[in-house]
Amino acid sequence: MNESLTQKIQNDFDRIALHEQEGWDHNNHYHRFLLKQLPSQRQTVLEIGCGTGEFSRLLSKRFERVVAIDLSPNMIEVAKQRSRQFTNIDFQVADVLRWEPVAEQFDSIVSIATLHHLSVEGLLPNLKAALKPGGRLIILDLLEHESWRDKLSDFIAVPLNWLFQTLKNSRIQQSPEAAAAMREHLRTDEYLTLSQARQIYTSSLRRAKVRKHLFWRYSVVWGKPAAA
Repeated sequence: MNESLTQKIQNDFDRIALHEQEGWDHNNHYHRFLLKQLPSQRQTVLEIGCGTGEFSRLLSKRFERVVAIDLSPNMIEVAKQRSRQFTNIDFQVADVLRWEPVAEQFDSIVSIATLHHLSVEGLLPNLKAALKPGGRLIILDLLEHESWRDKLSDFIAVPLNWLFQTLKNSRIQQSPEAAAAMREHLRTDEYLTLSQARQIYTSSLRRAKVRKHLFWRYSVVWGKPAAA
């Protein structure tokens, strides 16, 4: 990723963090699914792109230590403010492409709606190395339609999205500044199709499970082979 794009992403999320309100969205809809994928060994977990720490706080109830990183200083500051009572979370401002974790350091590595900003092919070898034997990589990210079958799912996803927004977010009033910040960020976002995701992940991660989800998301779950 070039320096100008990295800086733009940081700037976008610094702006978004100033207006972030926690409510239902297409990412936390799948938190329960992601938690079910965690490995049985739960000492240390890394979350890449932790944002305001919503999922980090869930992980902190299941792991002894959570290392949660994000490119945006404002996101990390908000995460720290909202997580004061969670003493086992280590929030860090970091660019994962330049961050060098210790080999076999983590029991699990999790990322939600972040890897589409990154060069996945270049990142995966480092993530594999950072996992302990028997550890698990768990990813949720955004998906681009590639076929009419994908578009058919919108007949279910669109009305359900409206229903959940109405029922769960009725008290949230998004400010014009928040809407403008998100529109600016989405302007340069690019996503993988399901076939692209499967090709990239399964070529690097043997037996990785790549799955399509309803609300324009896909997941990847991969377990690192245990030591012989």
